[in-house]
Amino acid sequence: MKQSKLQWYVNRLSVMGLPEITHRVFSKSKEFCVVSSKKNLENYDVSLINYGKFLLEEKDLQAITIFYNYNNNLKAKIIDKANSVLNHEFSFFNLNKVNTGENIKWNMDYSTMKSCPVNLYNKLNYRDSHIIGDIKYIWELNRFLHFYPLLEAYTITRDNRYADEIISQIYNWINSNPYLMGINWTSALELSIRLISWSFAINTLKLSGYKIPEIVMLELLNSIYQHTHYINNHTSAYSSANNHLIGEAAGLCTSGCLFNFGPISKKWREKGLKILLNELDKQFFNDGMNKEQALAYHCFSLDFYILSFLILEKNGHKISPKAWDKINKIIDVLMTFSDNNLNIPNIGDSDDGYVTGFITDYKENILSLFNSGVILFNSSEYKYKTKEKLDNKNLWYFGAEAISKYNTVKPQKPLEKSKFLMNSGYYIFNHDNIKAYFDIGKLGFLSIAAHGHADALSFCLNVNDTEFLIDPGTYAYHSKKEWRNYFKGTAAHNTIMVDDLNQSEIGGNFLWLKKASIYLEKMISNNNLEYIRAWHDGYIKQKAKVKHQREVLFVKSGYFIIVDRLYTEKKINKYCLNWHLNENCEVQKTSNYYEINQNSHKIKKYIFSTASHKTNIIKGAQNPMYGWVSRSFDIKLPTNTINSFVKSDKNIMFITVIDCKNYIQSAELKNNILRININNKIKNYELNDYLK
Repeated sequence: MKQSKLQWYVNRLSVMGLPEITHRVFSKSKEFCVVSSKKNLENYDVSLINYGKFLLEEKDLQAITIFYNYNNNLKAKIIDKANSVLNHEFSFFNLNKVNTGENIKWNMDYSTMKSCPVNLYNKLNYRDSHIIGDIKYIWELNRFLHFYPLLEAYTITRDNRYADEIISQIYNWINSNPYLMGINWTSALELSIRLISWSFAINTLKLSGYKIPEIVMLELLNSIYQHTHYINNHTSAYSSANNHLIGEAAGLCTSGCLFNFGPISKKWREKGLKILLNELDKQFFNDGMNKEQALAYHCFSLDFYILSFLILEKNGHKISPKAWDKINKIIDVLMTFSDNNLNIPNIGDSDDGYVTGFITDYKENILSLFNSGVILFNSSEYKYKTKEKLDNKNLWYFGAEAISKYNTVKPQKPLEKSKFLMNSGYYIFNHDNIKAYFDIGKLGFLSIAAHGHADALSFCLNVNDTEFLIDPGTYAYHSKKEWRNYFKGTAAHNTIMVDDLNQSEIGGNFLWLKKASIYLEKMISNNNLEYIRAWHDGYIKQKAKVKHQREVLFVKSGYFIIVDRLYTEKKINKYCLNWHLNENCEVQKTSNYYEINQNSHKIKKYIFSTASHKTNIIKGAQNPMYGWVSRSFDIKLPTNTINSFVKSDKNIMFITVIDCKNYIQSAELKNNILRININNKIKNYELNDYLK
């Protein structure tokens, strides 16, 4: 065993309690029972299978067809995607229409062309990229999200080629992936998403009148049974019970509702519903924010809930008003974070994960979730966010009812007001087309905080619905370890890095050890300004022994003053202040400030320090890594980072002034007094103790 692998196991055990260790040992012993009980329907009469109620009826397919025919651009885009799938050309992550040939190799990573051995599932380590390649590429293809454009194209055209391709791929997959054999049986979440894709396929084709051959139907139902049986026995627990558990419960509900294999289906359905209701409070704060502190997973989990609740209610299981109210709160969080162009900061991990394949674009998915909110909750503010554009996914979720309900809601612009998500720890400044995000929340969820980033006290900024200061994103998961560590580390966030350390200690790709805690000290809000002061102990817990405190003052006439105070134990420390810019920004240094332009919008940034400091503009550097942004998984682009650094053995301050309205004539720091000239009027801010 390699030292790095041994260290990972040591780190993983260190964040487990005795109950979790006991559970995992017991689960390993159960695997022998699961392997020996290969449930199947080999002698089952397919005609005896009872089907539950699908989301749609025949009239809904007619409404969907009319919708596509009315939206010609969308129709053309869908058919183009479907034709690519017919040709076995797939596009996801960093792949663009890669051709797999006639026979799709379901165990191959087509980005590295590494093929995973088809061994017993519990003998395979999907984290080992040297053998597996990048597991994300294998799993993404095996989610069958590419079935959705085939279903859409078949519904529009009734061309049997699209339906035949679905059946052919399912039959090929089942024969290439025997039960419990291969990498595609190692993650219950992946099985759930595949199960949802297959469920949409089989129910849509049945509704359309397409005749699935009985031999294929038997194999398909047998595999659906095996998938659900596996998920039921492999639900995530303890420190791994994050969004995976929600997705697994959604799989149990989908199978349990839509396919009746007898009493066992009821047990699966009831277990899935119980998990979903329990996790609604466990995994989401009272303010609606997902506890993983990752907005992409916030959306991912939300979509699982909406789809599952709709299927459950369609099949007679009434979801309580309390549960739906929580879903409303979860959508409200997206409205709080998003500007009017649907820009949302890339807080925490993101892997381009989607529950269904009707939409596979992040912004379009946010729009779709707002549209779901319009239909579910008659929200005029959600509709304003969508710019009155109904998406195709909601047609497939709600049927013809989507159009009638959507059209009855009148859009209304949300009030511009700041909001403190007290439970999750995010303060959103929002006034006069200025929107900023201050992170004073936890690192992540449960003991491993798997999808959190070391972004304590980070600050992002949008002006006039345009991103300026950004969170650079994620880029990598299981492969490219150095890049994985960079993008989730402190250097890739708009905060202070001390001695090249992360605020929290990385223990693995999805594992944190010593975790920074944030402490809110003071908050003021009135008609003219908003002020927050907080600090974190991440560097105190490590060898740097430095306390980082940040004050943010928002003067509502149009500027921010951000004061970073570093308190040391009189040893020499290196301090780096980073400001990461949107990749479309151009930055130019003048005599005493930085002018940042994007299209017709402009802001100015002044940076001062009480110690002698150097500031550089870094773009696309690899040693050390600085100046990168990742908007999609496994894709990164160079961007500008304004990097200021100091070496000192004294307590120091960085002071950043951000002029959002371009009306500050000058700013200077002298004797711990910040002097700002606005229209030839001097405003003095004392910095000795706190910003005054």
